Amino acid sequence: MRHFVTATAVVAFLATGLAHAQMKSAVPPGTKPSTQVTTAVATPVAEAPLESARRITREEAIKLVKEKKAVFVDVRSKESYDQAHILGAISIPLGDVITRVRELPQGKFIITYCA
Repeated sequence: MRHFVTATAVVAFLATGLAHAQMKSAVPPGTKPSTQVTTAVATPVAEAPLESARRITREEAIKLVKEKKAVFVDVRSKESYDQAHILGAISIPLGDVITRVRELPQGKFIITYCA
């Protein structure tokens, strides 16, 4: 039961971050795109609203991964991952997250990306 609650929390955070990222409007022409990355921590919660997904800068994400405190998870399709991905990123397509949640390292921040 404990693993189910943890798995549910991870999936909720991943889905929340991705849904929020997909709801962003396009970057207006002539402006610099955002360098924020979505992160999630396996913390038991009932259901997190979109606003609760933690956002960090690209630099902070890189620092956390270098310090081995976090991992990148590419939630795009396997085909997209095979074309190009962040070095060291784990490929878990969004539709497979629930069945593959045990592949995520425990005790680390999970930094998801889909673009």
